[in-house]
Amino acid sequence: MRVTSRMMTNNVATNLFRQAEQILDAQKRVATGKRIQRISDDPVGMAKVLDYRRSLATIEQYQQNVNRGKMRLEMNETILNDASGLVNTAVNIAVEASTGPLDIRPVLADEVQNIRLQLSQLANSKLGDSHLYAGHKTDVTPYSHSIEISGGVPGNVEFGLAADATDVSIEIRNTAGAVVRTLSIGDGITPGSGGIAGTNTVAWDGLDGGGVALADGVYSFTVTAGDAGVGVVDYETYNGDTGDIRLVVGDQLSVIINADGEETFGDLFFRLGQLQQALQNPDPIAGTAQANAVLDPLNQAAQRLENIRSEGAVMFKHLEMTEDRYAAFKLKNEDMLEKTENVDMATAIVELQTLQTAYETSLATAARVLQPTLLDFLR
Repeated sequence: MRVTSRMMTNNVATNLFRQAEQILDAQKRVATGKRIQRISDDPVGMAKVLDYRRSLATIEQYQQNVNRGKMRLEMNETILNDASGLVNTAVNIAVEASTGPLDIRPVLADEVQNIRLQLSQLANSKLGDSHLYAGHKTDVTPYSHSIEISGGVPGNVEFGLAADATDVSIEIRNTAGAVVRTLSIGDGITPGSGGIAGTNTVAWDGLDGGGVALADGVYSFTVTAGDAGVGVVDYETYNGDTGDIRLVVGDQLSVIINADGEETFGDLFFRLGQLQQALQNPDPIAGTAQANAVLDPLNQAAQRLENIRSEGAVMFKHLEMTEDRYAAFKLKNEDMLEKTENVDMATAIVELQTLQTAYETSLATAARVLQPTLLDFLR
C-alpha cells in the first residue's frame, strides 16, 4: 500500500485533534471538579447523580416543612403560656370575688375585661400573614366582631352574651368607623325578647340605614346589651373553622399542627364574660353565686390549655427527631453524590499534565517527521 505525505499529514492532524479534545475535557474536569460533564461521560453515573439530586431536593423540602412546623409550635407554646397565666389570674379573681370585700368588685370586673381583651389578642395572633387559630380560614380574624358582604350577599351578625338580655343594639360600621346601620332586638322589657346567654345570630340584609345596598367588604360591629336596665357583657365568637393544618414531613407522612381556635380556647370568652357579669351584678349575693359557678369551667379551660401545650411539646420533640434524621440523610446523599460526580483532584491534575506532555511530544514529533517541501506548496 502506498503511503503518501498527505495521508501521513492527515493522520497526524487527526491524532493531534483527538489529543487536544482530551486535554480540553481534562481541563474542564480540573476547573469544575466534576467527573461527569455530560451523559455520554458516564450514563450510569449520570443516572445516579440525578437520583441523588432528586433525593436532596426532597429532603430539603421536608426540612423546610419541619422548620415551619417547629416555628409554629414554638409560637403556639409562647401564646398558650401567656394565655394560661391570664386564665389562672381569672381563677384567682373568681375566688377573691367570693371571699373579698364588695367594694373591690368593680376593679376586679375591669381586670377581667382586660384579661378577656388580652386573650382575644393572643387568639388573633398571626404568623406572617396567616392567623394561627383560624383553621383553614387563615385570612380571617378568629375572634372579632366582624361581618362580610361578598357578592352582594351579607353574612349573619354573630356575637356572644354573658347573660340573657331584654334589649340588644348592634351598630354596624364601615372601614372608616362610621355607623352605617343600627339593628335593635328586643323591647327592653320582655325576657328572652332580646338575646340569650351564649352565641346569638342575627340576620342582616346588607342595607344601610337609608335602605341602600352596601358594597362588598368586611364590616365591624359593636354590641350594646342590657337586661332590665343592667348592662350585659358581650364577647367575640369564633369566626374560623375546624380545619387542621397538615405538614408533609416524609413520604406519605404528615403531621397535624393544631390550628382550631375554637378547640383551643373553647368557651373561655363566654366564661370570662360571665365572671365579669357576676362582678358587675348589683346584687352581691347573686354575683357571688355566679362567680362561684364559673370557677370549675375556668379551671377546666386552664387544664385544656395545659393539655394542648403538652401535645405541642410532644409534637415538637417528634419534629426535632425528624430534623436530625433528615440532616443525617442529607449528609449521606451529599457524600454519595460527591463520590459519583466529583473527580479526585490530584488524579485529574496528573492526568492533565500527562496529556499535555503527550500532546507536546506529538507536536514535536510531527514537526520533525512532516517536513514541508517545495512539492507540498506546489500541490
